[in-house]
Amino acid sequence: MQRVFPNVMKRRAQVLALLALTTLLITSCRLTDHSENEPGAITPNDLQIPTSGFKETDLSRMPVIEFDSTGMNMGRIPEGMQVQKVYGFVNSGKTDLVITDVRGSCGCTVAKNWPRMPVAPGERSAISVTFSSEGRPGMQHKTITVVANTTPPTTVLTLTGEVVPPEIN
Repeated sequence: MQRVFPNVMKRRAQVLALLALTTLLITSCRLTDHSENEPGAITPNDLQIPTSGFKETDLSRMPVIEFDSTGMNMGRIPEGMQVQKVYGFVNSGKTDLVITDVRGSCGCTVAKNWPRMPVAPGERSAISVTFSSEGRPGMQHKTITVVANTTPPTTVLTLTGEVVPPEIN
C-alpha cells in the first residue's frame, strides 16, 4: 500500500475548494434577476415591428427614418487622418422611432453617437460616425448599417474616398 503524503492531501483539498468556489460563482450568475431596468430604458414592448409577412400591418403607422444624406465622398485624404461625418435624420412617421443598432462594416468605421431613446414623430436627431484611415491606403468604400423599427428595418449609410499614403523620399 502506498503512503499518501500530507502535502498531496492538502493540495487536493485546495483544488477541490477552488473547484467548488468556481462552480458557485458560475451558478450564481445565472440566478441574477434581470428585471431591473434604467428609468426610461427601451424595452421590447417599445418596439413596433411587424411580426411576420403573414400578418397584416398598417405601414402608415410605422416610423420612417429620412436621412439628409446617406453617403459622403471624403475625396482624397492623407493616411492617418480621421474623418467625422454626422448623418442627420428626421422621424417622418406616425410613431416613435427606435434605433436598435448602428454598426460599421469594419473596425475603422465607428458610430460614436446615436439616439438611444425613442425619437418622436417629427423630431430630428443624428448619427455621428468616425472613419480612421490609419493603415488603409487606397480606395475605400465603408458602410454603416442602421437597424430600427422601420420598414425596411435596415438603412445603409456610406463613406467613400481614397486614402493617400505618405510619400517616401
